[in-house]
Amino acid sequence: MLLACEDEERIVELLRAIAEPLGVDFIAARDGATALAHLAARKPSMMTLDLVLRNLDGFAVLERIRQRRDLDDMPVMVVSGTCDPATIKRAYALGVVDFVAKPFNVDLLDAKLRVFLRMHRMRDDLERREQFLEQVVNQMSSGLIVVDAEGVIVKVNAAGAASVGHPAEALIGRPAALALPGADALFLVSGDALQRRLVVKTPAGERVLGFTNAAIDVRGQTGAVAVFRELSTVEAVRPGDERGREDHSQSAKNFAHEVRNPLAAIGAAAQVIARDSTERPHRQRLSRAIESEANRITRLVREYIERGHEPALVEEADVAALLTDIVEVNLLGSPARERIHIDCQSGLPKVRADADRLKQVVLNLVLNAVHATEEGGAITLGAAADARGVALKVSDTGCGIADGDLPRIFEESFSTRRGGGLGLPIARRIVEAHGGSIRVESATGQGTTFTVWLPSA
Repeated sequence: MLLACEDEERIVELLRAIAEPLGVDFIAARDGATALAHLAARKPSMMTLDLVLRNLDGFAVLERIRQRRDLDDMPVMVVSGTCDPATIKRAYALGVVDFVAKPFNVDLLDAKLRVFLRMHRMRDDLERREQFLEQVVNQMSSGLIVVDAEGVIVKVNAAGAASVGHPAEALIGRPAALALPGADALFLVSGDALQRRLVVKTPAGERVLGFTNAAIDVRGQTGAVAVFRELSTVEAVRPGDERGREDHSQSAKNFAHEVRNPLAAIGAAAQVIARDSTERPHRQRLSRAIESEANRITRLVREYIERGHEPALVEEADVAALLTDIVEVNLLGSPARERIHIDCQSGLPKVRADADRLKQVVLNLVLNAVHATEEGGAITLGAAADARGVALKVSDTGCGIADGDLPRIFEESFSTRRGGGLGLPIARRIVEAHGGSIRVESATGQGTTFTVWLPSA
């Protein structure tokens, strides 16, 4: 809605003619009191304001507007015939976004209104996405705590507050070292995806937490986000039931490993969106990416809770688009991004697969390739069609996998930093559930190639 506070009929009709093609409702107020009455009933997207009005002038209207916190972000453009320097300065001091002097150029006013309305819509869209992400975080069954560069807690979700035995409001704003004795290691970022454990003192006694963490930008400085679960229930199995203990432990490790990837992508995308230099199309793409990765976290949490099998294969996935998305979104903040080349055959058929799960597989393989090329080297993502499906390759020119390790890299109990780790057993299960296959070729000191074959849709 565009609210025009203007007493000249000719100007009102001109503003109405400009607003209608923009797809916004138009309301006119002929005096300041009427404008304030409209604002009390509904918050417009933007307001134009004349300064010379009956019964309540434009400056009085501006002062009333700035007394209301809910209108702080509403753009107000002054359109006035009084345009001496002192008047313009006073108007800007009261928070107007622009000052247009009468008589004005119609095309220029039209362009200005379009820009401010577009910016308002973009801000509303970002706010909705931020609210959605906030809801996802608060609904996670795993605990989440974020600290800033000084170690002060800035975010705690409901599960995190419950795990450490303190209300969220009692934790936010306090140094983690004081609020959570023994939890220092929770925020010491190691740079890997391994799950660790520590003991935290809570009002209900000591609690054992299994956690993983990552660096995250907090107000322009490097903070940390920790995702964790209380292990007491996981480890409360009968002494003789070692198999049950291993299953619970492995499940927790898998979950921690998989949730870290979308969290890192969300953090990197949010940092780029916050830059003033980021163009609107890039902001929109990254906003959609944040929503997509947040949805992926929700599905991972649901699968972890239900301990279910892989979802039914009722979708189709575009391999080329998926590879591009991984490089441009999931590896947005990675220095290795510049060393990655995509080489896809044109006209690739879609594959019969759950796109989210396939992305999980490829991202695990790409991250392994990044680790393997830490000393330098190239990474190539390729895909080509064959008679019945698509062969997707992730190749690197890194350290390679030792001959003795190669036969074991898909085993749940086997882990090596450069040879694979938790991601490979997960990848094999997902690929086989899709009716596909995964194989590896490697030579020590020369590099590694993983090939994933999936049937076409």
